[in-house]
Amino acid sequence: MTSGFDHLKLTKADAEMLDRLVDVGFEIDQLAYLTPEDEKRAKAILHMLGFLDAYPVEDASDTLIHATLARIDQYEAKHSLRMQIHTPQLETTKRGFRIRIPDLIGVAAMVLVTVSVFMMISKSARNQSLNNECASNMAMVGRGLFNYALDHDGNTPTKQATQVASLFGGVAPEQTDAELLAEQGYCEHNHLNCPGHGEESGGFSYQTQSADSWDAIQKQGKVFFLLSDRNPVLDKILAKQEYDPYTPSPAHGSLGQNHLRDDGSIMTGAAPVFAGDLIWILDGKNHGIDIFLTH
Repeated sequence: MTSGFDHLKLTKADAEMLDRLVDVGFEIDQLAYLTPEDEKRAKAILHMLGFLDAYPVEDASDTLIHATLARIDQYEAKHSLRMQIHTPQLETTKRGFRIRIPDLIGVAAMVLVTVSVFMMISKSARNQSLNNECASNMAMVGRGLFNYALDHDGNTPTKQATQVASLFGGVAPEQTDAELLAEQGYCEHNHLNCPGHGEESGGFSYQTQSADSWDAIQKQGKVFFLLSDRNPVLDKILAKQEYDPYTPSPAHGSLGQNHLRDDGSIMTGAAPVFAGDLIWILDGKNHGIDIFLTH
């Protein structure tokens, strides 16, 4: 405290007395246990500091006062406006309130935008849910195929796909037979369908090869696709209609299509192309084992 009064050249006793005066608000009557010498010292210090009361101070000008008050009023007015809820879209009438047409249109537009955003989010969440459920069903089919192979010397169930014989020169090819898995209890019937397909069955397409190709596949032990979401161009191919070979499956929006590989893993692809092979059509340019999925 006394360091701020070093310029006054106070003695140690004076400094201590000044501290005591500060503590009682410079009220000498509040000081206890004063000796005559202490009282004299205290009065001398108060007398020395008395020049502060006599220090000339100019009165504030009216202009400054008015300017300050105006700024205070301006601040309070802005604060009051921020705290108010304005409803300019309402007009007061004798019967109550009336909403103006332009404002009603604006409110309606905002509601429509909000609903549109909500619907987009809801649709995206639904598509993701369908995609996850589809992958889960495929995984169950894959486990069924694995268990079937363990029980049948490593062979997976196949059947003749007469419906696509025209694409194989009139000879019915062999197709993965997932129905046999469900019939023999290796999986459930509901596992054979993608929930995003929109029907109770037929939501998947299965690997389809000639009999010779199946033998080669089993001997090589090559990893390939066993099934996927339903082939969206096969019906057009059979009807000899124009088609886009890159058409994605519509089963779960634009998230792509799920595929089950023979190692039991699930793969999701944005386009039906893998290692340069179009899985929706027979690829005559592919010199390896063609991936062709039919239903």
